[in-house]
Amino acid sequence: MNARSRGAAPARPGRSSAQETTMGASARRAAMPSWSLAVLALLFVGPVASFEAVFGGGQGAIAAAAGVAVGLALAWAASRWRWDLLSITAGVVAAYFLFGGAAALRETTRWGVIPTSRTIQTLVIGAVESWKDLLTLTPPAASYVGPALVPWMTCLVCSAVAGVVTVRFGRPMWGSVALVVAGGVATMWGPTATAPGIVFVAVWWLGLIIWWSWASAITRARSGADIVIGMASSTTSASTTMGGSSRQVVHVWWRVGMGALMVAVMAAAAIPAGALLGPAASDRLVGRDFVEPPVDAREYPSPLSSYRHYNKDLENDSLIRVSNMPKESRVRLGAMDVYDGTTFGMGVANEDGTAGYRRVGSTIPGRSADTAQTETSVSTSGLLGPWVPTIGEVSVLRFDPANAESAAQQKGLNYDLWAETALTTGPAGQMNYSLSTSMPRAHEDPEYASVDAQRYAGGDTNVPKDVDTLASEHSSTARSDLEKARAIESYLHTEGFYSNEDTIDSRPGSSQDRIQRMIGADILVGDDEQYATLMALMLHSQGIAARVVMGAYREGASGSVDLTGSDMHAWVEVEFPGVGWATFDPTPPRDQQPTTKINKPKSVPKPQVLQPPEPPEPPVELPPATRDQATDPQDPSGLHIPWMLIGSVSLSVLVLLGPVLLVLLLKARRRTVRRRLGAAQAVRGSWDELVDTAIDSGLVVESHLTRQEVAWALASQWSPEQEQEQAEGGEPGQDTQAGKGRKPRAARKRSAADVRVPGWSLFSGKVPRVVTVARRADVADFASGGAREEDAERAWSDVDELRRQWASSVSVFARVRAALSLKSLRWRRRARRQAASGRTRRPLASRLAGTRKGKR
Repeated sequence: MNARSRGAAPARPGRSSAQETTMGASARRAAMPSWSLAVLALLFVGPVASFEAVFGGGQGAIAAAAGVAVGLALAWAASRWRWDLLSITAGVVAAYFLFGGAAALRETTRWGVIPTSRTIQTLVIGAVESWKDLLTLTPPAASYVGPALVPWMTCLVCSAVAGVVTVRFGRPMWGSVALVVAGGVATMWGPTATAPGIVFVAVWWLGLIIWWSWASAITRARSGADIVIGMASSTTSASTTMGGSSRQVVHVWWRVGMGALMVAVMAAAAIPAGALLGPAASDRLVGRDFVEPPVDAREYPSPLSSYRHYNKDLENDSLIRVSNMPKESRVRLGAMDVYDGTTFGMGVANEDGTAGYRRVGSTIPGRSADTAQTETSVSTSGLLGPWVPTIGEVSVLRFDPANAESAAQQKGLNYDLWAETALTTGPAGQMNYSLSTSMPRAHEDPEYASVDAQRYAGGDTNVPKDVDTLASEHSSTARSDLEKARAIESYLHTEGFYSNEDTIDSRPGSSQDRIQRMIGADILVGDDEQYATLMALMLHSQGIAARVVMGAYREGASGSVDLTGSDMHAWVEVEFPGVGWATFDPTPPRDQQPTTKINKPKSVPKPQVLQPPEPPEPPVELPPATRDQATDPQDPSGLHIPWMLIGSVSLSVLVLLGPVLLVLLLKARRRTVRRRLGAAQAVRGSWDELVDTAIDSGLVVESHLTRQEVAWALASQWSPEQEQEQAEGGEPGQDTQAGKGRKPRAARKRSAADVRVPGWSLFSGKVPRVVTVARRADVADFASGGAREEDAERAWSDVDELRRQWASSVSVFARVRAALSLKSLRWRRRARRQAASGRTRRPLASRLAGTRKGKR
């Protein structure tokens, strides 16, 4: 609503102002012009570019730019129609869900625009989890679904706040705080050891300071401060205002130019100094420097602990099915390099992310599907633990979306670039996914022999005795690290025997006792797990870094391959810097079985001697128990009801709609209670309802004048027929020309009534309907006869008619905004507090300021 005081001169055309004029009140700070939003959009280029550094591929910049565009559009609408805080908040939340899929979650939408159920679910959960995900992911984060919500949310909220504070409230410097906050978030959630160029930062701050100077001049001029813009100083040095004060003549462009020059001089001195004395990009601390990755592979049982289970119990069961498998390739489950006396396990992750499992998306950091040599698909069943089988150097690993658990498996995907292995924290069991991979180039032994192997840095504990002696004994003649490794491999491969039977000479596992018994026996007997463990320990004793790899392969197989438990193997790999990893297979052929126990000759009868009992054997190390995480043990039918999803969505809807429903319920209950009171109280309640309607519509009402004075002020500044006259281009009381769309006079008199109010005998005649409501309330309060039931019905009928006329004269948005406004509830609460405290406060004018939201 756009209300003026009586007799006030019309506003100067072209002058936009955020002043809310009240009866007897002073003017407030002037608003900034709408084109200020374009300046803010230009300044938001800095935060948008900073977000892109951690994403790559344009995803971060698109999400951030979309947030800026939508946020500034909301700021323009909020300033244009003067939304209150609740309306602005509702608009931001609605925009987040409506445009969030297209801006940051295009993979989950239909045709890249229309949100799906997965989009809504990700938006709800990602509002909290995406902040943590972006910190724990290995950049670039563009291949992961969800982290792009961080730039989307940040720029959406910050741009909306900056636009509203700048344009509506006329405080550009406070509005720039949101700009700085957006840049700070982009920096804290950015990549490590990467900083924006110092020239770019200096130019951005220079532009911000120039904007402050220019906006300050505009604000002072529009708010009536003592400054004149654009007046030639040669003409006059001052102009006199109505109060007799003088206006200083200031050339704005001269002020802005001098400010920019000073900033440029300081920047010219600061940039070289910062480049020479400032910290390097590698010294910069960001949020991910203080957040530990959530996945520690040492918390899971080593893949080696399940080897005998696969190889013996699941010998003929299909475990891994691969299509288009490259020739001579091997499927990898895990690579272990630290021995703890029980088995080989994963070491500690490196800080630079080159070793250890890191959260990734579908694309492995630093690699691209364009460089992959082979496209293959993998499906698994019966595997234990979180391990995801891989082949070669994976560039893209994408779970099949047709699988109900693929979203959780993809979200929990972690990759170890050092080991070229993967795991998922999602549901284990069956997995279906595609791989874009490349096979590393095969090297010959002369290439490995030309360099020394990577040095062993320690870390093993509880190593069996005599391992170093055995290694030295069989590699003493070797002249290079490769020859040592080949000598040890040859010794174990040719002198040992294979057995995976659970006998006294071939117990499962690779514990300290098992390896000690293996090397202390007359002959070496074991399986892949034990021979690979023994060789890795022997190489460690010689100062050569080695790792044990668990996986599956079948000699000579390629194309579509169905790998069973009998195809499970363990082998050893040694890194030769600058060349690659050399593979060693120390396990003897599986047909090389020990025969000493089978062809044992009959013993010659001898005096019987009581032999000492066999020492107790260590307990058998069973594979870790596991179950299909997708199966609910309380649901034997296998029907899984997503209670967590239902609860989270219901809670989100309740949080979003709860405040709206609560406001509507409170107002409806207040209106019902007022109607159902006694006759006198119901009449007074009708007046209170009318005042609350005026307050919620945007007018400032405080108790000072009598009901009659308030009613006449309402009639002159809020009544619907006057609003219609103003909308048609005339002042109150002025006639307008026919044919301009003006309604007949009879229709315009619906808010006036020739009513003689019982008990109000001194006055009668045609008065506005709002005055009639006030008169009935006064009679109910002060007349000896009080009020009758028919008086209450007529008063409420008048109030309903006034509310209908007001509703028909404003837009739908204004009606919704008034229905959800909290102003009348707060006003009544303050009134009750004042009445309860008994304090006498300064009378507040029944100021009906106002502006009709949505009209000028």
